[in-house]
Amino acid sequence: MGGSKAYPYGSTSAVRGHVLAVLGVLKVASADQIHRLMAPGHKDNKAFRNALLDLARHGITVSEGSSRDGNKLWSLTPHGLDAAAEALGRPADQMGGTARGAARSGAPHAMAVNETIIAITRPPAAPTSPVPRQRTESASPRMAVEADAMGPWGIGTVGSWSTEVSLNLPSSRGTRTAVRADAVLQAPEAGLPVLFVEVDNCTETPERLAAKFEKYRTYFRLKSKTTQGRELPVWRSRYAATGRDGHPPGRRGVQPRHPHRPGRAEEPDEHRPPADPRRVVGHLPVARHLRGG
Repeated sequence: MGGSKAYPYGSTSAVRGHVLAVLGVLKVASADQIHRLMAPGHKDNKAFRNALLDLARHGITVSEGSSRDGNKLWSLTPHGLDAAAEALGRPADQMGGTARGAARSGAPHAMAVNETIIAITRPPAAPTSPVPRQRTESASPRMAVEADAMGPWGIGTVGSWSTEVSLNLPSSRGTRTAVRADAVLQAPEAGLPVLFVEVDNCTETPERLAAKFEKYRTYFRLKSKTTQGRELPVWRSRYAATGRDGHPPGRRGVQPRHPHRPGRAEEPDEHRPPADPRRVVGHLPVARHLRGG
């Protein structure tokens, strides 16, 4: 395999770092999904498979099953979660859990969330070593043509995302979870301070979906007072202002029949976020916004 004694599968520290970052955010994913999120320009996902295998030898990653399309699924061990926190530069207490056991059932909802994140992020297919994506004016004409052929540029990076985010309400017993967001995107550099994303596998009833959006509304309407006595929405204590009236934007994505060929988005309404909607969800089926007011 051409590796070292410590890493017999020959993975590099850079690729292992990318694997840790992705699994730290997505919690459970296939090598193919990690490949498409971090370095779609690579001809295959072999480098990421090797990194996963090398990390498994050190008790950092583990595979407990496969997705329903047959791809082996990977997640982090508790030790791996600590390593991922370091790779992402996040406090360990903000990393959430390890999704232990999720792969045993194929993790269909997690796979749908992953595909949604990949579709929105949409990294360019640069045929280089996997490094954090950068778009500069010095890119060669050939590279620009290749990127244009792939469609609109995405938004954010893997580090812009969090998954399974608990939005808490105060209660007589301290706090209780109002709603758990499937994914939250924070990309202020692209004019999108925060976007809440819900992903539907078409398994929930309209009544259940409506109830979940109502919980979002309850959370967004909750107020608290600052130390200066000024009233402020509770969500603002955690996320930056969006520069628009009402609630922060939210999207509900419907998992397409062909995950690698996402469907088309519905026409956004007047409450869309300030970022270019073609870049945010131009290739993602969208059912609705969470409206402000």
